[in-house]
Amino acid sequence: MEVHCTVKNCQWWDDNYCVAESILITSDEMGAKLPESYDFQDTQSIVQQYGPTSVSSCEATCCKTFQERGTP
Repeated sequence: MEVHCTVKNCQWWDDNYCVAESILITSDEMGAKLPESYDFQDTQSIVQQYGPTSVSSCEATCCKTFQERGTP
């Protein structure tokens, strides 16, 4: 699946495509609660602890897979 992205300072950005192996997308509200280190590997744990999220528009979602280019 192609994932398009315009965040050029993301570690996974490659000429307007996301090349991350997997991506965690959640609600902004949940994203704000979770530590920066949480990513797709933690999906089941997040759902078990908090349940699935719900939003009413795309503006209320966030990509937790973002990692600034050059950060470990």
